[in-house]
Amino acid sequence: MKKKDRIQGKKALFVFGLGLGYQVDALRQRKDGKARIYAIERYEDVFARAVDTQHWDDTIHEDVEFLIGQDLEAVLGHLDKVTKDMAEEDWDIITNQPSIRLDPRYYKTLLRARRKQGAEMLADDE
Repeated sequence: MKKKDRIQGKKALFVFGLGLGYQVDALRQRKDGKARIYAIERYEDVFARAVDTQHWDDTIHEDVEFLIGQDLEAVLGHLDKVTKDMAEEDWDIITNQPSIRLDPRYYKTLLRARRKQGAEMLADDE
C-alpha cells in the first residue's frame, strides 16, 4: 500500500522519530483536512536540527503537535488520550528508521504499545 493511500481518511498520524523533519512536511501536504500530526522525537538536539533544516513557520502548530524529549510514560499517556475515542483505522504510525536505530528501546516500546492498543480495540469491537 502506498503511503498516500495509508494516510487518507486518518484523523491522527503519529511520526515516531523526526530525523530532519522531511516526513512531517510531506504528511502536511498529503493529509486529509483537519488530520493532526503528532511528531515524537526522543532527542531535543535532533528536533533542533529539524527546525533548522525545515525553517517551519508558526502555521506548523496548526497541523502538528511536537512531543520532544519526553519520557515514555508521558508520551504514551498523551497518545492514549488522543486515540481514546478513535477507531484503529482513524490513525496510523509513520516511522523514521534512523531515529528508531538511534534509540530502539524507546521507539519500539511506543510501537508495541500502539499495536497492543489497536489489537485491544479490535477485540472490543467483536
